[in-house]
Amino acid sequence: MQDQVELFEAADAQDNRLLRLYQYWRGKCGDRQFPDRADIDPIDFRYILGFVTLVDVIDIDLPVANVAPGSDEGAASGAGAGRPISAQPGRRYYFRLDGSRLVELSGVDYTGRYLDDLPWPDYVDFVRWTYDEVLRKKRPLGYRRNGNIDEHTFDEETLIFPLGAGHGRIEKLLVAVIPGEVDPAVTSVIL
Repeated sequence: MQDQVELFEAADAQDNRLLRLYQYWRGKCGDRQFPDRADIDPIDFRYILGFVTLVDVIDIDLPVANVAPGSDEGAASGAGAGRPISAQPGRRYYFRLDGSRLVELSGVDYTGRYLDDLPWPDYVDFVRWTYDEVLRKKRPLGYRRNGNIDEHTFDEETLIFPLGAGHGRIEKLLVAVIPGEVDPAVTSVIL
């Protein structure tokens, strides 16, 4: 099956649980672009909690070498050859908590892992792009995915919400994933 992805605005989610979560998130925004993590109480969205993942946005400095790769320039003098002279900002995504229903359905728990450490390169690239888009646009992003990626079948509807920490910068992502084969009546949380 060919992989199909449809991007959509959060208000256009088809699953009622996702729409309820979006309305909850909007209500917590107030006059801000996005709420802070402290504004969000998971007890308020028990109906979807097992399908929610919390992701930390970690800014890092990536070393930038002072010579081009493969260049012998500077090697003779030893002055900085192959050593970084500056840093370029980058980011990693850390799965703080993976929803219990998602773990049960997929058989994989992302809790305590970095996105870029997962063994599925196409999946990692796609998820990184969606997370980066939320940070770039500073608003939720929704997608429906159906098909195969990295030899895994996906059928899901997902909303990704930005969360701050009191200073207008996105520090966490609240990700809600509703797999296509899950009955909309399923609301239980596995603890």
